[in-house]
Amino acid sequence: MHEAAYYKRHGDNIECLLCPNHCLIAEGDCGDCLSRGVVNHQLQAHTYARLVSASVDPIEKKPLYHVSPGNPVYSVGSYGCNLHCRFCQNADISQQRQPTAEVLPEQLVAEARSIAGNIGVAFTYNEPGIWYEYILDCAPLLRKLGLMTIMVTNGYLNPQPWLDLCRVTDAMNIDLKAFNRDFYEKICGGRLDTVQQNIRTAVEAGVHVELTHLVVTGLNDRPEEFAALVEWVAGISDLLPLHISRYFPRYHENAPPTTPATINTFVEMARARLKYVYPGNLPGQQDTSCPDCKTVWVRRNNYETTVLCRNAVCDCGLPLPFLSNPRVLPAAKG
Repeated sequence: MHEAAYYKRHGDNIECLLCPNHCLIAEGDCGDCLSRGVVNHQLQAHTYARLVSASVDPIEKKPLYHVSPGNPVYSVGSYGCNLHCRFCQNADISQQRQPTAEVLPEQLVAEARSIAGNIGVAFTYNEPGIWYEYILDCAPLLRKLGLMTIMVTNGYLNPQPWLDLCRVTDAMNIDLKAFNRDFYEKICGGRLDTVQQNIRTAVEAGVHVELTHLVVTGLNDRPEEFAALVEWVAGISDLLPLHISRYFPRYHENAPPTTPATINTFVEMARARLKYVYPGNLPGQQDTSCPDCKTVWVRRNNYETTVLCRNAVCDCGLPLPFLSNPRVLPAAKG
């Protein structure tokens, strides 16, 4: 067992302070995320070093298009999530417990190092924010070997633990599920303002951030709402890559798949304000081109990637937007 961080006692119960759910947990029970529970009057991180899935993926599959294009990343996940999206695309591991295998931080890093061309570890598949303690222990070991720490996350944590993770994470893909408070509350069980603030925090902390917006038929596909989302993203930076992905029926949502026409319309809308916009779960133009001179820097066909520009800047002088090396971590305090 591994004691969890961020909790306080209330009589016989314990309040988890990792995320805004603030679950009040009795002895022997676990929180909404399934990954944190009370054992012997302590909050335990049940999924610490417990893996459900591990594989070598193209970095583009996360999706992260501006992080070492064309290279593999070691992807790992456990079970559980602190949101309960009605349309969850990975509900088999995010919304229920699964058999796990123990992989301690040193073993995980050794496995990552053994993979030819591997750029690091992506904590993904389920929600990595609830893997807080495990990521904090793995990240410094990865950094020592020049490997990246990457998160594919819903961005739904309380401010301090989120900042803790930002300080050790090189790149994130963060879901921005809608630009509608009711959607987050009723469809996902969360709060939009928390995710918005955490996106800002990650950018300000120097994390490479890309955003994914899954367009769900009849739920978040109103053009005016999407236009507001794009304006908000552009207000942070028009350089933030935005992946606009097609939804397919999953979990408790049976609405028909998003039409390709909707995705293509939204992509064009976003490209009017953002420099790097990509369709997801849909064949289409996914190359990365210079927004000034239109030179193609990276050509993509499904997950086959060809990098055409190896310099730090385009021929026209514009700096390339790709993260290729881990950030230098600040010195540990004390």
